[in-house]
Amino acid sequence: MATLRNNNNLYNVGSEPPQVVWTVVRGDTAAFRVYVTDDAQVALNIPDWTISMDVKRPNTTPGIITDDATIIFTLTPSQQEGDDAGEFTASLTAAQSNILETGDIFDIQLSLPQDVIVWTVAQGKMIILEDVTDSWDQL
Repeated sequence: MATLRNNNNLYNVGSEPPQVVWTVVRGDTAAFRVYVTDDAQVALNIPDWTISMDVKRPNTTPGIITDDATIIFTLTPSQQEGDDAGEFTASLTAAQSNILETGDIFDIQLSLPQDVIVWTVAQGKMIILEDVTDSWDQL
């Protein structure tokens, strides 16, 4: 049986993933680095984890994180040369950023084998700036 102390009847458990606003110029390559630690603030061993990232377009209000969204593509963030312990990089190609729209959403999820732990480490939305020099159409 739980006992309330100090007449407090509100307990917050868990936390919202960090919210990322990723601004990209249409047709540009783009990347950002993510740093993750365990509860003791020790950097995770990234090769132990499967990292997945879906980019979707909401079917209702742009920019609102929702299950009601259509997948645009899946990215596979990974540890890159220059990433330190606990770091990995999420990146877009020029062709991928070309099809994005402001208000598209994404999240990044880490999981251990057999889904022993599944953890959404970040959620976000895209801001896409229009390009002046359309070099991507020459790729």
